[in-house]
Amino acid sequence: MGPPTKPKRRSPNASTNRSDRASSIALIDKRPLMRHCFGRWLEESARDAHIVAVASPAELLDNTQLGREAHLIVFSIGAAPVAEPEVLDSIHALARSLPEVPIVLLSDRDDVEEVAKAIRHGVRGYVPTKLELSELAAAIHCVEAGGTFVPADTLIRFVLHQRPTASSGLEVERKLWEGLTPREMEVVARLRQGKPNKVIAYELEISESTVKAFVRRILIKLNALNRTEVAHLTEGQFDRMQAALDERRSRLVANNPV
Repeated sequence: MGPPTKPKRRSPNASTNRSDRASSIALIDKRPLMRHCFGRWLEESARDAHIVAVASPAELLDNTQLGREAHLIVFSIGAAPVAEPEVLDSIHALARSLPEVPIVLLSDRDDVEEVAKAIRHGVRGYVPTKLELSELAAAIHCVEAGGTFVPADTLIRFVLHQRPTASSGLEVERKLWEGLTPREMEVVARLRQGKPNKVIAYELEISESTVKAFVRRILIKLNALNRTEVAHLTEGQFDRMQAALDERRSRLVANNPV
């Protein structure tokens, strides 16, 4: 008996036994070269799965048998935004016709808004094409296991995006600065200018260890991860910070006349 033959990528017209239904991945990409390359890679990475490569969602949905057999859909949209009508219509059509089949979206875009839109419309995995192939494999395994996949760096950016900023409204801004002491606000102003602890200590006539203590308290009060995020959270707020600082100084002088 000869060596086992390598699984072949199936054409849309190929037939499959019911026992194969749990191991069929549908790849959708309208670009022939990309479809061929991704298809070959999927064959190598998912050796137990049959790969069905088609040019459009309609081509998959028009073949009832293929739709029944697919247990995962990898939909490559290239540089098109998720909100593009053709992309959204395709996602909705796949979800309506194959409600139990999860969709992994492959996109050239990696901005937080695109990922959020995809997840809101029922996509279970979002993989920017800038990622390594190993991360695409991880996304497929995650979604196959019933999870939802979003790249780690996108999650971090999403968390930062959701943190209170100046655009959150005056009430949020007021609460954000209310907990800072005048001295802490002076330190924040210098952090925004990118000054190191040694320079801040010299300008404020305090020790460098005291500056470090101020920075730690500021990070906690602003719910910031690092000095860079402090600058991000206070973007566009320098004038308001200075005004608040001057107001507090005025109150101190009024309450403690010489």
